[in-house]
Amino acid sequence: MELRQLEYFLACCDQGTFTAAARSLHVVQSAVSTGVAKLERELGVRLFDRTRTVLVLTDAGRAAILPAREALRARDEVRDAIAGLRGEVRGDVVLGALVNVATIDLAGAFEVIHQRHPGISIAMRQSPQGSAGNVRLLRNGSLDLTLLGGDVEDQSGITAYPLAAEPLVLVTHPDHPLARAGRFVADDLEHERVIDYPPGWGTRTIIDRQIPRRDSVIEVADQVFGIQLARSGFGVTAVPASVAAVQTDAGVASCADRDLTWVIYVAHSDSRSLTTAASAVLDIVREVCGPPSDVTA
Repeated sequence: MELRQLEYFLACCDQGTFTAAARSLHVVQSAVSTGVAKLERELGVRLFDRTRTVLVLTDAGRAAILPAREALRARDEVRDAIAGLRGEVRGDVVLGALVNVATIDLAGAFEVIHQRHPGISIAMRQSPQGSAGNVRLLRNGSLDLTLLGGDVEDQSGITAYPLAAEPLVLVTHPDHPLARAGRFVADDLEHERVIDYPPGWGTRTIIDRQIPRRDSVIEVADQVFGIQLARSGFGVTAVPASVAAVQTDAGVASCADRDLTWVIYVAHSDSRSLTTAASAVLDIVREVCGPPSDVTA
């Protein structure tokens, strides 16, 4: 059994298909499918049921996830120990991403990481379930660190550090009455066609909590497309102010009676220690992207 086979197996668990797993690892698809098949032969079990569209974990596959992750973590700890003797910080760090990171200077943080620790390699992963998906992947060990959007009030077992905050605003057709007024109240959305985002996204969590009574007509998984729909008059949508600011020809209104503050956090799990590389990435992201005196949430 090779560690590379375990890495292929876990990538398939996280991505759902051989093709997506190969893309995330920057290898050819045949290497992943062959590696997983070889691992199955060596273990004498099927780890996945192959359907026409996705890979479905078998009971054996589910049982193998945790020890496989621990094996790769042990490999990283060995690398950490040797690098530490040389005075180096190096290793792979998997960071959960968000659709919108315009509020923080993530590119600047990555540049500082490269300058200080060129031996650190960062892989970004984006969950279709947004922040909720990132939390799940953080807890099961798929991510070392993650960005979260919205709030972390209901998230136990993680430590999250706020990096930046901004309001959600309502984007509309340029001639919409709410845009002309420049403001709206929660009750207004009972009479508007609301363009929502998938459950688990930080923006959706805030709107669900603050404005549960609304006429939701569609869900889209792309804020830019949501704004395009709103600008055309299809409906209205709530997005972070920095996202709305890019679309200068759309109408915008601020909420007058609810706190729609959207916060970006960087977080890690409390149940496992960070590698030296992950700890360095966390510190630099907080240094470059965070407020002058951020606090643990």
